[in-house]
Amino acid sequence: MKTIPKLKPLNYVILLSLIIALNIGHKVYAQKENSILVLLDFDDDFSNSQIKTEDASFEVINDSKSNILKVNSGYEISKPGVIITQPKHKPWNLSGYQRVKADVTNIGDEQIQVEFFVGNDPDDLVKWYCSDYVDLNPGESKTISVDLAWTPWIFLPQLDVKGMRGVPGKLKTDIKKINQVSFNSRYATTTTNFTVDNVRAEKRLKIRNPENFFPFIDGFGQYIHADWDGKMHSIDELIESGKKEQASLNNKLGPEGLGKFGGWEKGPQLNATGFFRTQKYNNKWWIVDPEGYLFWTAGLNCVSSKAASTGISHRKKYFKHLPKKDTEFGKFYGTGTFASHGFYKDKLPYETFSFYQSNLYKKYGKDWLNTFRSTAHKRIKNWGMNTIGFVSDFGATRQHKTAYVGSIWINNTPKIEGSDGFWGKFHDVFDPKFRKAVKKSVKMQKEGANDPWCIGYFVDNELSWGLPGSLAIGTLKSPAEQPAKIEFVKVLKLKYKTIEALNLIWNTSYTSWENLQNSNAVPNKENSKQDLLDFYKHIAETYFRTINEELKKVAPNQNYLGCRFAWANNDIVLTAAGRYLDIMSFNKYEYSIENFKLPEGVDKPVMIGEFHFGALDKGSFHSGVKKARNQVERGQMYQDYIHGALRHPNIVGAHWFQYLDEPNTGRFDGENYNVGFIDICDNPYEELIEKVKETTYSMYDYRINNSTKQKQSKN
Repeated sequence: MKTIPKLKPLNYVILLSLIIALNIGHKVYAQKENSILVLLDFDDDFSNSQIKTEDASFEVINDSKSNILKVNSGYEISKPGVIITQPKHKPWNLSGYQRVKADVTNIGDEQIQVEFFVGNDPDDLVKWYCSDYVDLNPGESKTISVDLAWTPWIFLPQLDVKGMRGVPGKLKTDIKKINQVSFNSRYATTTTNFTVDNVRAEKRLKIRNPENFFPFIDGFGQYIHADWDGKMHSIDELIESGKKEQASLNNKLGPEGLGKFGGWEKGPQLNATGFFRTQKYNNKWWIVDPEGYLFWTAGLNCVSSKAASTGISHRKKYFKHLPKKDTEFGKFYGTGTFASHGFYKDKLPYETFSFYQSNLYKKYGKDWLNTFRSTAHKRIKNWGMNTIGFVSDFGATRQHKTAYVGSIWINNTPKIEGSDGFWGKFHDVFDPKFRKAVKKSVKMQKEGANDPWCIGYFVDNELSWGLPGSLAIGTLKSPAEQPAKIEFVKVLKLKYKTIEALNLIWNTSYTSWENLQNSNAVPNKENSKQDLLDFYKHIAETYFRTINEELKKVAPNQNYLGCRFAWANNDIVLTAAGRYLDIMSFNKYEYSIENFKLPEGVDKPVMIGEFHFGALDKGSFHSGVKKARNQVERGQMYQDYIHGALRHPNIVGAHWFQYLDEPNTGRFDGENYNVGFIDICDNPYEELIEKVKETTYSMYDYRINNSTKQKQSKN
């Protein structure tokens, strides 16, 4: 891979400011590139007062060689563990270091996940950037590594680049402010025991001059200052790549032995209902396709040409060539009206441009959209996949060439004002307007209703259910007129009869039920715990029941696929969901899904709604939620993940997020991940695809003949 062109040498002023800014003199420059700085070894000059616990306890023990930190964590909060802070008189100097590592060991009896976070600013998205985790079997030891910069080199001075989560040459956080690290058990449902040792910074960051960096995006939407196999350098090259792939696709039709809808024609013939349904076969859950064949849904999300627009307002210097609006490329400009996070959140509306659609036009001509759709079907079949996933192109799904899922968003609902969450406040399911909103949203977004090709509907996405009881607490913090709060007080009245009886249990001093209704205070959680949990369950039950009832009125033949659970969801919510969902959906960005487990007593089919792995070897700036070293490893990680899912008796499919890469300069919220099967120029990542096909072409035989053998841990 080529690096950026040779630039002018740093002048004296810049060099002097560089040394001061990084606090690196001649001594640091003299250090080797692979130098190591020990941050914590728990031996000399360490005090227990440096450790703060969160639903955990600790002790420093000796393992005969040196001291190590032993952590015993609970499961009452989302991130139980320890925070270790460096004394103010002896701050770490991480300037110039590329990454921080720590050695961890599972000393318990269950498989666990241990997460490592570097830094003391977990607000917004920083914790996503500066953390990672490992899966640990009992007795197993591993090293967790956290990069401090997006690339193995940085620009000095640092560039002011906006609207992108990953930026070449940029530090992930202000490393001069880092004075703490934390270790916690991830998604724990039981107590966990692990040790920590040898927390250290490794490798030196190379320094580059940022002069002449702008513009850094070419007319195809690619990174200017690097080259790689597969990069497009001309329109002729782009057109030729399209012709070559089309010829290949026309000669390769995908796996043999599949039915019309992608089911396993070589497998057993079950009852055919004309629509997709679920059934257990040989102790494993399956989807059964309309013809009665076993079906395991291998899908791709966002199969849409609209999935890659990027904001250009306030950032035009980033782009070497933006076409004039009065040309044939003017139609690829647009307006952004939504930004949940990031640079554009407070700059609505903003101007956008779609390099992806522009490239499709250059590649395929005026009929680019139809070619995009037909090519998507051919690719999916050739890749051994069988489903168009979440938020995809209706023009493609209506062609009835590939099975698909529907996507419904419950819009304009009243919210529980005291709640919060990554994507916003939670629905007030007790407000009569909620059912009306559900009814209206289902009718307006019923694309696929009673269509044999439609597997079912995701409804909502990644709702913030929080910890058990959290939505009940949010309800108590809400105004008196909040319908959910009125319902909660009504429930409490029925149970306790008098306010004095409630005060006795909660250890509160409300003067009347009206006083409770008007109060925004949160009672002692331990005293009120059971009532908080009961009402939390009431919210969950009401949410899933209401949507199930309204969805089945409009689409009785489609499966209710749920709300795509994310993060750590608890048994109360999942048990409630299990009563009303046909298939439970989870967005699980993990290295492996084999040890996933539903709550005790819940036995339902499960669909993975999102997962992915990304790399930085092909001109991208961010690897996405789960990182691979290169495109070859992306393919291996795909195979490992899918094989684990195929072995699991409950999992009936997994959908990759997403069909194409996100734009290098970021989508609406700044995400600019290398997570596509194809790049911004509509060219497949061949090394990834090769491993995908190796996996999917044999997935039915693999699922029939393989089962999870490891002891499973709870979700």
